[in-house]
Amino acid sequence: MKRILALFIIGISIALVLSFAVQQDPGYVRISIGNWLIESNLWVMLVANLLLIATLIALLNLKRRLSSSRKVLSAWLGKSGNNRANQNTENGLMALLEGNWGNANKLLSRSANKSKKPIINYLAAAHAANELGQIKDAELLLKKAYDSTPDSEFAVGIAQAQIQFQQAQFEPCLATLLRLKKQQANHPFVIKLLKSVYLKLEDWQQVIELIPALKKETKIDTKALSELESLAWNKLFIQKADELDHRSQQDSATEILASLWRTVPDHLRFETSLVETYAHQLIRLKQSPTCETLLRKVLKKGWDDQLVSIYGTVEGSKVSEQLIHAENWLKERPNNAILLLALGRLSLRNELWGKALEYFEASKRLHESRENLAELCRLSMRMKPARNNIQTEFEALIQSLSLPDLPLPAIK
Repeated sequence: MKRILALFIIGISIALVLSFAVQQDPGYVRISIGNWLIESNLWVMLVANLLLIATLIALLNLKRRLSSSRKVLSAWLGKSGNNRANQNTENGLMALLEGNWGNANKLLSRSANKSKKPIINYLAAAHAANELGQIKDAELLLKKAYDSTPDSEFAVGIAQAQIQFQQAQFEPCLATLLRLKKQQANHPFVIKLLKSVYLKLEDWQQVIELIPALKKETKIDTKALSELESLAWNKLFIQKADELDHRSQQDSATEILASLWRTVPDHLRFETSLVETYAHQLIRLKQSPTCETLLRKVLKKGWDDQLVSIYGTVEGSKVSEQLIHAENWLKERPNNAILLLALGRLSLRNELWGKALEYFEASKRLHESRENLAELCRLSMRMKPARNNIQTEFEALIQSLSLPDLPLPAIK
């Protein structure tokens, strides 16, 4: 207000001075330009020039202000657009967490162009599209994610592998993961997803080779990892036996399985489940003598009732020595019902019917089981055949248990 008042006073003062000057001496100005002639007094010409200059200054100020206003408006509009994009991104991510795949895909895709990190929008939108079953859209969004951030190959690869795994595209997923593993050999997520893929593909050799990398992951459940390692080795022995059986390579089975056995880690080599699996595959491939040798060596290092039970069913290269080995074990374990059952079966293999009967009866006295009862019935019916319906019941019991094929005395 004071500034305006001061300008007003100055303006009045100048006007008065000019008015006085005009009355004293108006002056004369004459300008000739070609055919044009301009005549005026000095003071009118000065005022006209001042007005022209003031007008030009005012126009320049107006232009500057308009330019500034456009910049402010443009900045405001840009800020408003970014705010909307950020809000859409937040809402899209929230929809993704809530499982609202359609809304998440729409919001995240729409706001990607104006997002500070468009790759996040595209990857999240690709995940949503995959959940909707829109595989082509998901692939397109992954491409946009890569194009938006050139150095995002690894992150995009991770997302791609996840989508491929969820779509049960295990072979393509494996190819993607192996490419990522070349970039970061020990990346935890890549290693874990590789494990899942190998399990789906039943590639037990690769699962085993991945165990050391999995052990380096501090957050891994050690119990679960031990179970996985044991499972992989058991499955690998069965898988290898399947291949040998399919190719009719029983003759080379002993050496091939023995070679595989030598690669088993020390902490698993005498694990009951693995030894049992190995033994069953040898029996299946008609390698009973090798199986007998394996079980005898393992039992020498540590006793296990389940392995003793299998030992009683296999035929070694020398069945008489096999029986002697088992009878030596009886000296330390005279009250072991499972060992007595095995001894009874080995006695049958040596055609020692009376001794077999004694072992079966002793096993039944210590702990009656369906197996020792069935073996006792099978042998008793041969030595003292029954002539009533009891024999029919015993035969049904014997057949239900699938007893091992062993020598038996002739029916009297």
